[in-house]
Amino acid sequence: MKKLLGLAMLVFLITGFAVPSIALDFNLSGELKVEGILNSKETMNDNDATSDYRQMRLRVKTDIKITEDLSLVTRFDALEKILSSKDSAFDNNEDDDNIDFDRAYINYKSPIGLFRVGRMQGSVWGTTFCDDDQDADRILYVAPLSLKDGTLYIGAVAEKVAEYDKGILSSDSDNDKYYLSATYKTKNYKTGFLTALYNFKTFQDPGQAFATKDVIGSYNQNSNLSDYQFYLTSNDLANNSSNYTTWYATNAAIASGGGSPDGDWIVVAPGTADSSKSIDASSLSTFGITKGTTCQAKVYLLSPYFDGKFGNFGIKTELDYVFGTAKYDDPNPADAFAIEEDHDVRAYGLFAEGSYDLDAVTFQAGFALVSGDADYTDDEVNSMGYVSPGVDWAKLFILNADDHGMNTTLGNGVGNHVGDGFGSAATAMCDGYQLFYLGADWAVTDSFSLGAVIGISKAYDVPTGQDYDDEQGIEYNLNLTWNITDNLEYSALFAYLDGGDYWKTRATGTTNPNIDPDVYSFYHKLSLTF
Repeated sequence: MKKLLGLAMLVFLITGFAVPSIALDFNLSGELKVEGILNSKETMNDNDATSDYRQMRLRVKTDIKITEDLSLVTRFDALEKILSSKDSAFDNNEDDDNIDFDRAYINYKSPIGLFRVGRMQGSVWGTTFCDDDQDADRILYVAPLSLKDGTLYIGAVAEKVAEYDKGILSSDSDNDKYYLSATYKTKNYKTGFLTALYNFKTFQDPGQAFATKDVIGSYNQNSNLSDYQFYLTSNDLANNSSNYTTWYATNAAIASGGGSPDGDWIVVAPGTADSSKSIDASSLSTFGITKGTTCQAKVYLLSPYFDGKFGNFGIKTELDYVFGTAKYDDPNPADAFAIEEDHDVRAYGLFAEGSYDLDAVTFQAGFALVSGDADYTDDEVNSMGYVSPGVDWAKLFILNADDHGMNTTLGNGVGNHVGDGFGSAATAMCDGYQLFYLGADWAVTDSFSLGAVIGISKAYDVPTGQDYDDEQGIEYNLNLTWNITDNLEYSALFAYLDGGDYWKTRATGTTNPNIDPDVYSFYHKLSLTF
């Protein structure tokens, strides 16, 4: 017994001396927000009911300081949902599976610079223009260097966008990004230059994305197309299944450039043959048949920016330019298909804004241009929005944001400037836009402010022929912000789009009399930060 007591005392003493040396500094921060959203016509149809709902989200960030130079950072979201969904008294469902950890990374301040390894913030650079704040798996290095009146930051990032090499079915199929940057910060301004390589081994160009969307729409199945294979019913499935791994026909008429495949195409999950799941052959795109479902893209990004304030004058500007090549393999060498030529990728986004402070009021004027390409079947990829939608900028609420949910519904599915995000088959996003705007912000008191923005927008590109129109209209935004306390804020925004004929004609090339492009939205939020 004495030996046990002595051992216990020894363990206690050792622990007592050890704990101070490994004590953790635990910092907690985050936000709880509750939002209300009202949209008059989400698809722009006259018979649309007014959409009026509320949603919420709790976001918590932890910073665990292990030593003075080493820490672990995590972040999770909880209860991100429309109010009472999944736990309503009417459906008696438990509100489970509502915590989503989206970030966790090591932060190490070494003698030669900062290292971060893990899942962290990505797709953010310079101003908010062309930014899409999202989670990214990366290794990041930043070295600060004192230079004259400021600090020069040299950065390098290796990012894994998609991991496709695990397993025995494929290799050398990953999607990766690599960045190099230099940023110089002073008291009055910051400026920088970013260069990047997007080395994507498994990707879809806009034409492939839209062809895939058409097939899935015909099949009426919200599934990942890569999970399925396609066969002609007129062919012997048992004899030919091993030859078909993607999306092509063996029909001789198609291979020789004429005719159409016999019968329907059957959607077949790997290892099965379910003939009840079929797609009419006319719904399949020749574009997809001749090019396959994916391509390999090697694209470079160049992006300089400047953000400064000189007395009462302010200026922000950023250029994002991408160029490279999309490569395609012959989708079925056994047939007479010719190998698809490589496609050039050239696209850009440009933003410039000037501001002037006059006592409590700040005036702003700006211009933004995002190149687009409405012809998804030509030999060039010119849509900047396809690779960088820029949802973080959100200068105009209806046209540039996704908080309202109309980013994929406007104009019967044409969507707005940001669509469904990176690499999605979103029409207005791929068309690009040109936008002029004026705005003003008024700090009424230290805790209450008002703002207004008006913008005129037109599509960068629309298809030729028929009655396609590029006029998207004029949008008006009014907003207020009230800091109730240091940690509690209420904000509200009213937006009205006086829509142009773009929304009536873009879907089909003929005027749709059922489309009324005049839309309004009201958004308000109560936010508690800690």
